[in-house]
Amino acid sequence: MDADNCAGGRLYSPLADGPETCFDPSYLAAKKSIDDRALNRYVWTALCQALPQTTGTEPANIVEIGAGIGTMLTRMVDWGLLTGPATYLATDCDGDHLPLARRYLAAWADERGYPLHWLEKQRSRLCTTQAEIALVFETVRAEEMACRTESRGTFHLAVAHAVLDLIDLPAVLPGILSQLTSNGLAYFTCHFDGATYFLPEYPGGEEEEILRRYHASMEARLTGASNTGRRLLNMLQGPGLELLAAGSSDWLIHPRNTTYSGDEVVFLHALIATVEQELAGKSGPAPAGLAAWARTRHQQVDMGTLTFLARNLDLLARRRPPLP
Repeated sequence: MDADNCAGGRLYSPLADGPETCFDPSYLAAKKSIDDRALNRYVWTALCQALPQTTGTEPANIVEIGAGIGTMLTRMVDWGLLTGPATYLATDCDGDHLPLARRYLAAWADERGYPLHWLEKQRSRLCTTQAEIALVFETVRAEEMACRTESRGTFHLAVAHAVLDLIDLPAVLPGILSQLTSNGLAYFTCHFDGATYFLPEYPGGEEEEILRRYHASMEARLTGASNTGRRLLNMLQGPGLELLAAGSSDWLIHPRNTTYSGDEVVFLHALIATVEQELAGKSGPAPAGLAAWARTRHQQVDMGTLTFLARNLDLLARRRPPLP
């Protein structure tokens, strides 16, 4: 999961060939620890303070766009956001993620000693030391979720993690925000904002052109996708909205004594392969030196000498109550 639209036109997706190709579960599981490190703690703290004020005495009602294998839900439990009763609607465009999520959540819950009871294929109940969560999985695209009228004004919190670069923001975001209650919250995290770096510097000028072409491939799929972070920053300050917190959530991976964690190795190899596959003749001739670049960067991962940095933004906004 971790992706509402299973497309490959972004630096941080696993290998993908088109809009109907889903994200690889091993990549999504590996990305969890990298996201944990990247998420902006100032924005997270603001969310922890704002959610109880938003829900009051009601159970927290949460929807996640592109929930993937359920990593954000586990984070919200492990990091202490969810206390008391809650409902959690985890949506994703790919129904094949459901069995993967069941396995991932079952292993996570078993490790912590939390009872997780599946009432039916797509519904379960999770009991933790602090919360009781009614969990529902639904296969639905963000565009369809945004158009729902029966659920408008019902969710206290909408979550989207590293996925909104895959939707037409002006067309879809207002509909997603309309699902929020008065004073409801939007927590949008790790959204790419146009800058990618590999170190050490690659000899020659090939890498600059490779990354320029890769970012252009994101734009070819959806205008503005490569600058999703700043677009959200602007849009969440529009009419009827209040931006509560914003901060960087850069992905930064560097070796320690020429080694990485296992998750970092999976992540780095996946993103290098993604860049190469995306540019290898899909939209005209491949950039000069692409195969050699990918081979060198893979070797640097194996040798423990590659550093990777990508600029992301985390944002928390509130839907203002309508004027009387």
